[in-house]
Amino acid sequence: MPSTNVNPVRGQNLPMETEPVLAFFKDGLTYVPHYRNRKYFVGLGYGKHNFTRYTQADLLKMGAKPVTIPLWNRGAEGIVDKDHP
Repeated sequence: MPSTNVNPVRGQNLPMETEPVLAFFKDGLTYVPHYRNRKYFVGLGYGKHNFTRYTQADLLKMGAKPVTIPLWNRGAEGIVDKDHP
C-alpha cells in the first residue's frame, strides 16, 4: 500500500503518494532512479554538482546493493542528456 507524504503546492497541502522503487546503495550513498527516466540512476547532487548517470548494470558492476525505498512516481521515457539533466 502506498504511503502518503504531505507536499506544499501553491499554498495547499496535497497528498503525494509514494511507491516502492528499486534504488541502489554503495559507500553510504543512495542512487535513485532519475525522475524523468527511471532507467537511469543518479546520486547526490545530480543536476547541480554532479551530472553522472548510471544504469542498473553499471551500479551492480560497481558493487552497489539493490534496495527498495518509497519514492514518488518516476517517468519512464523522458529525455535525459547533457542539455536536459
